[in-house]
Amino acid sequence: MRRHVLLVAGGDPPRSETLGAIRDVDLVICADSGLDHALALGLVPHVVIGDMDSVDPTSLDEARRLGISIVVASPDKDVTDTELAIAHAVGADARSLTVLAGGDRIDHVLGILAAVAHSDLSSLDNVTVHLGVDVMHIVHGGRSVSLLLEIGTTLSLLPLAGDAHGVTTSGLRWALTNETLHGSTARGVSNLTSHDTVSVSVEAGVLAVVVPHRFIDEGQP
Repeated sequence: MRRHVLLVAGGDPPRSETLGAIRDVDLVICADSGLDHALALGLVPHVVIGDMDSVDPTSLDEARRLGISIVVASPDKDVTDTELAIAHAVGADARSLTVLAGGDRIDHVLGILAAVAHSDLSSLDNVTVHLGVDVMHIVHGGRSVSLLLEIGTTLSLLPLAGDAHGVTTSGLRWALTNETLHGSTARGVSNLTSHDTVSVSVEAGVLAVVVPHRFIDEGQP
């Protein structure tokens, strides 16, 4: 049975209230110090993977006590711990992937976005990234996403890893029909929902459908 994988990234801690929007998780994977964040949130991960250069040693001791699988990678590697965790999720036959991260360091943010744009994730049904107060739905070519949002919600469409082709939307004030959004322009920023159901499809490329400040208030959205 294919599974929903929650990946807790390292770096800055994520917002605890986002957990209320993440449901039906079958496998929890932590990237390095993501183990610290997961334990602080009350999660018991199945796997922690990385070079272990930033995780708290007491968290590793707790992981051993709990029987959590620890996969140690060499620090001399060409991929990030997040990429290692994503590869593990794909190898575990993930159906959908949710990445939970703090989102305060721009280099970490860009690294995560590069990782979720990889073609290895194009076969997944859903890829969602929680970055601080923002939520991103990553739509690979040949895929679509449908969202329930309040009318008047700000929503941005940002291509990742180049241009996104054949972008078609419904439920937005400024609709797109088989359009190309170029990676070198910001045309898709700050659209508005005109209906409570929004759909976005992409024929080729990768698109981030961003709902900014989704968790700006305490509590569930």
